[in-house]
Amino acid sequence: MDPTRFPRVLLAPTATVRDAIACIDAGAIEIALVVDSERRLLGTITDGDVRRGLLRGLSLDAGLDGVIHRTPITAPAGTGREPLLRLMTEHSVEQLPLLDGDGCVVDIAFMRHLVQERPNTPVVLMAGGQGQRLRPLTEQTPKPMLPVGEKPLLETVLDQVRDAGFGKVLMAVNYQADVIRDHFGHGEGVGLDISYVEEPHALGSAGALNLVREDLDEPFIVMNADLLTNVNLAALLRFHREGANLMTIGVRRFELQVPYGVVEIADEHVTSLREKPAFGFFVNAGVYAVEPAAVALMPEELEAFNMTDLVDAALARGERIGSFPIREYWLDIGQLADYQRADSDHATYFSAS
Repeated sequence: MDPTRFPRVLLAPTATVRDAIACIDAGAIEIALVVDSERRLLGTITDGDVRRGLLRGLSLDAGLDGVIHRTPITAPAGTGREPLLRLMTEHSVEQLPLLDGDGCVVDIAFMRHLVQERPNTPVVLMAGGQGQRLRPLTEQTPKPMLPVGEKPLLETVLDQVRDAGFGKVLMAVNYQADVIRDHFGHGEGVGLDISYVEEPHALGSAGALNLVREDLDEPFIVMNADLLTNVNLAALLRFHREGANLMTIGVRRFELQVPYGVVEIADEHVTSLREKPAFGFFVNAGVYAVEPAAVALMPEELEAFNMTDLVDAALARGERIGSFPIREYWLDIGQLADYQRADSDHATYFSAS
């Protein structure tokens, strides 16, 4: 990377968190480099740094102090492949700024380029639901195969999986499974290796994991196949590993505005009056990173079991559960209005897919 040709990853120290997000997204390398006017490195901001800041309630208009690493791991320009690999492995970093003798950014080393192989991490897609709330559209077509942007929703999901660097998909199917299998085969047309997990009956959003226990020997992704989102699944997996969590839940900020003035009362006396206040929550976004050990918490019998049940079982044992804020486009297609919105939004957010 020549910074004179790729200025999108460079950020001024006076920038805001909002600017950092725009810089990270524009550069498409999950990192922004904070530099002075001479291009001397002042610090780095990763995608994970920003998401952790958002979880702490950091404002998008705040300065960079809450997200910047002022003593980042770096290496001299010209460092060989093996020393770079050792340094990046030792410090668990995916990107490493390379500096000249004056501390100016010359290039960036990437773990994925040095290793030059796709991770074998599987992505488990839950595509077995009946989509009853979208009847009659789903009477002959499974919900993930409904057209969104002139192609099946599931094809956009698979495009996102492939573009995030994953190559292996385990797809749980049940309702109208042949429609999905006949369309995608083993994934040759979408550049993926797709295997199918046939549910004998509806097993919920996690039950199919029982059928592939032997294939889950490293951290993996679980995702509902009826989501339209461009969340970075590779960033989710890295965030999960950095947190040393048993599971990490993708969460989405949801705000609910009360349409009336809210009156606070104590002992019959009004203590405050707030006009149409808004309350914010993080909601489950249907995307997870999971350690294989979590699957052992599930009952071995083939019964309906949801991801929320698995989270509850882990929490009951005192396990560490992380949260990954999804700041990208995200839409759960549950109702007809959601489906109509997804179809209209597709050209804006997924035109390159």
